[in-house]
Amino acid sequence: MWTEDQPDSYHSDPALTAFFDLSPDLLCVRHHKGYFTHLNALWTEILGWSLEELRSRPWVDFVHPDDLIATLEIEEQCHHASSPIKHQNRYLSKNGGYRWLSWRLSPYQQGQSFGIAQDVTDNYWQNSELYRAGVQEALKLRDQAIAASSVGIVIANTRLPDMPLIYVNPAFEQITGYSAEEVLGLNCRFLQCDQTDQNELQRLREAIKAGKHCTVTLLNQRKDGTPFWNELTISPIYNSQQELTHFVGVQTDISDRINAEQALRLEKAKSERLLLNVLPRSIVQQLKQCQGTLAEQFPEVSILFADIVGFTTLAAQMQPLELISLLNQIFSAFDELADRHGVEKIKTIGDAYMVASGLPVARDDHAEAIAEMALDMITALQSFRTRQGIPLHIRIGINTGTVVAGVIGTRKFIYDLWGDAVNVASRMESSGLPSKIQVTAATYKRLQGQYHLEERGLIAVKGKGKMTTYWLTGRKTAK
Repeated sequence: MWTEDQPDSYHSDPALTAFFDLSPDLLCVRHHKGYFTHLNALWTEILGWSLEELRSRPWVDFVHPDDLIATLEIEEQCHHASSPIKHQNRYLSKNGGYRWLSWRLSPYQQGQSFGIAQDVTDNYWQNSELYRAGVQEALKLRDQAIAASSVGIVIANTRLPDMPLIYVNPAFEQITGYSAEEVLGLNCRFLQCDQTDQNELQRLREAIKAGKHCTVTLLNQRKDGTPFWNELTISPIYNSQQELTHFVGVQTDISDRINAEQALRLEKAKSERLLLNVLPRSIVQQLKQCQGTLAEQFPEVSILFADIVGFTTLAAQMQPLELISLLNQIFSAFDELADRHGVEKIKTIGDAYMVASGLPVARDDHAEAIAEMALDMITALQSFRTRQGIPLHIRIGINTGTVVAGVIGTRKFIYDLWGDAVNVASRMESSGLPSKIQVTAATYKRLQGQYHLEERGLIAVKGKGKMTTYWLTGRKTAK
């Protein structure tokens, strides 16, 4: 709203406005009653106020309060002077800040004064004692921060041959054991050792050649020859002509982190090996990806149970630790056979040993693989009996059929089998004879073409009634 105190010639002259807007400086016409009558658009660009806002209030409202008295004194001179007046003051910007303006003002004539102002804020600060003191203080603080940094900081000159170091901070000296006097003028390759990763070094060289930022992890060595892991970040510095002049390198000793990661990997690998000693590899991978029950039906597998004959009597004749040592030697030999034939050891229960073929990865020759395992177990125990002089015999039972296999529960995992085929295989072992391999008719059908089998006849099998079984006695063709 205009008031009666405001001059009545505030409506802009279009021609004057067009002329004003051509100027690279701030232009204005001031009325002796204290208002702007004409302004160019640069005022809005510099101060943020709209032209309407600038004309609607006395112009002294936009002067910084600290400069108001000096500005009013200059204004008084404009009413009596005969030549232009120069001065500087601060004008408030709409965002809450202010800008330094350098003025050239004409004396008032017919109630009007013309003004030309330049925004000299940047020049004012750069030429002021306060600015120079601030720069010096900032540089001092920068140097103190670099010197106090816990990471190594180096500067290399790219314009000199071999890109020598021209600065290292105290942290670099502490990390590497080298003093500044020993390394200034040298290329930092003196930190490299024979075990440095060549791929990482190549990445570093390519970044330097291209003048780009890069972070690499290098195994370096200190002055005393001890190794340390160095995470090095290099950043290029270009001059105003976009010429590469220096590289700044920031070095961090991350040995503790790398060693912890390596220890973690070793523990993880150890845990993985322990887990693979309990569960098949494919089951371990599945357990990592899911939770809860993990079970799968296999339509055709072969299962073997083996039991040491007279183990109870043997246990009464030996010390417990001697007995366990003997059992460990026997089962370790069986484990090697299981690996050799590619069958899956399921578990041991006391002096009983259980393996299966055709799971967790299906195979067409599951019956043949389990037959080879059984025959080699008989041979291995005979050899063991000869070496040890202990009367050892085993019974072996084999059956072929459908099972469900998997892992259940949430603790102390075990890969186990369930189904009638498993129960029958167990019965084949318990109803067998020492040093004999008893198989069911289902297994017989799959082995009769390649192995010698003798019909035992009908026997009573607990829970199954009468069953015809066979003795596996050998291979038809030698391996």
